[in-house]
Amino acid sequence: MRRFLLILALLAAAVPAAASAQDPVPATPPVATTGTAESLTQTGATLTGTIDRNGGATTYHVEYGTSAAYGLNTTETPVPADGTDPVTVKVPITGLTRDTLYNFRLVATNEAGISRGANRTFRTAPGPRPPAVSRTTARDIASRGAGLTSTVDPNGLETSVRFEYGRTTSYGTASDRVSAGAGDRGVPISVAIDRLRPYTRYHFRAVATNSAGTTRSLDRSFVTPREPTGISIALTPSRVVWSGSLSVIGRVAGTSVGGTRVALERQDWPFRAGFSQSGDTRTASSSGSFRFDVPSIFVTTQMRVVTRSGRALSSPIRTASSAVKVGARSQGRGRRRSRVLGTIWPRVPNGRVSLQKRSPKGKWVVVRRRAAKPLGADRSRYSFSVKRQKRVGRYRVVVLARDAGAHVPGRSREVRVRARRAR
Repeated sequence: MRRFLLILALLAAAVPAAASAQDPVPATPPVATTGTAESLTQTGATLTGTIDRNGGATTYHVEYGTSAAYGLNTTETPVPADGTDPVTVKVPITGLTRDTLYNFRLVATNEAGISRGANRTFRTAPGPRPPAVSRTTARDIASRGAGLTSTVDPNGLETSVRFEYGRTTSYGTASDRVSAGAGDRGVPISVAIDRLRPYTRYHFRAVATNSAGTTRSLDRSFVTPREPTGISIALTPSRVVWSGSLSVIGRVAGTSVGGTRVALERQDWPFRAGFSQSGDTRTASSSGSFRFDVPSIFVTTQMRVVTRSGRALSSPIRTASSAVKVGARSQGRGRRRSRVLGTIWPRVPNGRVSLQKRSPKGKWVVVRRRAAKPLGADRSRYSFSVKRQKRVGRYRVVVLARDAGAHVPGRSREVRVRARRAR
């Protein structure tokens, strides 16, 4: 009996050990690694990755969508159980939108848990696209023509370009078509247009077309300049007494010349320096006329008027002569004699002074000549002694500057010398 009980005790101790040896080893979660997207088309792609099962039965799927929230899943698929190395998987997906950025990740699951790979992205193929248009502008703008330019990207399709233009945003006129080729980068396009109107605003845009569609640039505009063809001027007066004023009147000829900016330029004697602007510019009237007032002229001066807007033009040169300024008065010197004297502006060191008397027939006759005398730093003087006659004598003085052209001859007003007094 005792032997029997010992055998039972030994059998009871062996049963738990056998049961423990038959329990399965707990599995660890798999490792999922997100790969790349391959075979990209406009609507599909093949998503790849690797999975390490870590010894347990494992399934996988791919999460994907247009954001990191995904929203779409592929079918759950078993990972092949052969071997212990990581397994490469490829999952094709369809029904995508072209030229769209997608997020995706690989997800693997076994009895021990779930493993999610890192987020990756891909963009579906764009497919045929209309051309792109940028940097549309105008250059070399003239009164009757301009150059229109733009940059066009054909996006891989044969593309043609034209420019639409006109005086409103309805355009109305189109240039000839030019080819931008079939490349995939921006191509500079330039077209010259003509038969425009001077001083007119024109609107334009570039229009590029390929088999995928047409693209138009934003509206652009430019204003053609005025079209002056010439300038005429006159000086009033053209002979100015020293320090006197004058006016320059003139007209701009051409089309749409109203509003043309013009400037007066002058070159003072001895004409060695170039022309320089005198005063502010003026704006020509609707008829093209203009006027400049010059407050004083001290030496002989050459003048011209030039345009300061639109086409560069210059008038003929006109000369404003500065005449010597001669003062004259009479001064009695007793019953029989008198003096004619006065001041000369400016100083004329080499000047010659002529005293002229008016004859009974009205002609001026030279009766005496002499050299001018200095009077300070900026003036000269003269004096003549004359006999009184039975009648009132009428005299004037003419001064020849003899200063190489800086001044033209000047003359005084008429001076009367009283008649000789009877005893």
